[in-house]
Amino acid sequence: MKLRLQITKDRDIRFISHLEYVRTLGRAIRRAKLPAAYSEGFNPHLKYSLASALGVGVVSYTEFVEIELAEEMDVEEAALKLSKALPRGIRVLAADAVENNAPALMAVAAGAEYRVTLPYDKDLRNAVHAFNSVDVLNFKKAAPKTKAGFKEVDVKFYIPKISFKQFDGKTEFNFTCKITPTGSMKAVDLLNALNETYDLGLPVEMADIERMKLYRTDRNGKKLPMLNENAWIKK
Repeated sequence: MKLRLQITKDRDIRFISHLEYVRTLGRAIRRAKLPAAYSEGFNPHLKYSLASALGVGVVSYTEFVEIELAEEMDVEEAALKLSKALPRGIRVLAADAVENNAPALMAVAAGAEYRVTLPYDKDLRNAVHAFNSVDVLNFKKAAPKTKAGFKEVDVKFYIPKISFKQFDGKTEFNFTCKITPTGSMKAVDLLNALNETYDLGLPVEMADIERMKLYRTDRNGKKLPMLNENAWIKK
């Protein structure tokens, strides 16, 4: 069986890298003494994976890790054991069991919902309306490993619509971002694209970015939760 868990990346650890986050989970799985499966070969490793990489500095309440177990185990018991073994900054919120032949998390994650808050009180109505009205918005995204040093992406392919509200000198953006097998788009890239296209002067370096939800979709594009309805949820 595979154990699928909803976990967090809290503010305490928001600035650790994705790789360190993954390693931290691996150490916790070992400390929890779960009957985790290992790969075969000269250098066997734990069989576990995450749904989608999270950028440095981003808080998340909806990360998902999938652990392949070598033997059956009660979902609640496994979730509680892992919870006790995790360090500050990572919490287990829910857990479910899936078959070993179920599609991998990275294959089923279709999109994420974000909330981005930053100190900004200028009128955004025209810019947001313009963004939501266009079909295509190309942006040169930094790509240091490429020969050109950047790659051009269509922001609207990943983020078709944004909404916002303003309060106490702050602006809060809310949007859904598509996740594909070939990649996704970072919230900071959206903010940079808005600055470049509409000359807004958003203080990107001061943005508080939160991933609120991760979801999969059915054949018709309907959003579905990553866990089943009967999943164990921490009280």
